Amino acid sequence: MEIGKNYKIESDALNVTVSRRQKIKSGKKSGEDRWIEEGYFSNVKNALDFLVDLEVAKTGLRDFVAVTRKQKELYKRIQSLNI
Repeated sequence: MEIGKNYKIESDALNVTVSRRQKIKSGKKSGEDRWIEEGYFSNVKNALDFLVDLEVAKTGLRDFVAVTRKQKELYKRIQSLNI
């Protein structure tokens, strides 16, 4: 399941994996996408919590309002997934 443009969540018999899309910068496959595994989790909720923490960290934690605004936005997205 893709989450936004740059992340996806996949699962197998053992765990749930969060991967990040990255453009290949050199070589024959330059410009193509590849997926880099960012973390392994025991369930989807933990994987989504990781993504929320990642997005909050990207705010630069400039101020409390920016952090809480980002959290609310992300939790709304998670709720819309109906998991």
